[in-house]
Amino acid sequence: MGSGRFFHMGAPDQPQAVGKAVILRTGPDPRGFVSRYLLALTPLVLCLVSVILTSLMRGFLGGSFTPAMSGPAGSLLAGMGDLMEMGILLIAPVGVYLIFVILGWEIRSTEMWAGSILALGLSSLAGLLVTILAPDMSLSPALDYLYWIAYLIAPVSLVVVILVLGFTEQFRRSISYNITREGLVLRGGIWKQKEHIFPWNQIGELIMEQNPVGKFLGTGTIIPLGRGGAAAGGGTVWGEISRSPLDCIFGVREPVLLMEFLRELISRSRDTQL
Repeated sequence: MGSGRFFHMGAPDQPQAVGKAVILRTGPDPRGFVSRYLLALTPLVLCLVSVILTSLMRGFLGGSFTPAMSGPAGSLLAGMGDLMEMGILLIAPVGVYLIFVILGWEIRSTEMWAGSILALGLSSLAGLLVTILAPDMSLSPALDYLYWIAYLIAPVSLVVVILVLGFTEQFRRSISYNITREGLVLRGGIWKQKEHIFPWNQIGELIMEQNPVGKFLGTGTIIPLGRGGAAAGGGTVWGEISRSPLDCIFGVREPVLLMEFLRELISRSRDTQL
């Protein structure tokens, strides 16, 4: 079955010829991954934010100290120029990217934190090499280094975005949701294949999430909950249920139809146990 497409679902009691015990196999649709594709663009957005923030800070600090530059403190303030410039560059782009590395890690958004740390890390490494191999004696080494990071962050961010988008698409293609008579099996992963198995008798409830974009694109996410209301797979983020594509049925097409099919299988499983 193609990504996000179902086999004929009119007769769940007749297994399809896709595997020994598999009734239905599906996976995330490309349209269901739109939010993750957008998050992969984070480095480019941060680059634009850094440019705007740097310009604002330079304008504010330059305007604040201009009247004093002609007074007795002029020579002292002139010597502080390099320190102010270093502070600005440490805030943007360095600080801006680091904030989103931490934020992406906390919310478990691989596209956000990986893209941000790769862009900043590669720019920092390249800037260090250029500073060492081709030093500019007109600047202090530290300021020279920060200038190179700010100069390189834009082209490096573009390359990183392309890489992260490719990685995200490969991750989507690796995911399969296999529905069997015994339960739900979620598989996926690039470097290491992961598998989550949810027996029907351990699933107490199914929750479907479909935001306005999902309704427009015809995709949604189905989250299996255990008998106690917790995530069937135990995955949580900040105490909330995880929406990871390997913890739930993420971004599939025709989610309402699939949810009805799953509820029927759960009901049949319970009837069998009675």
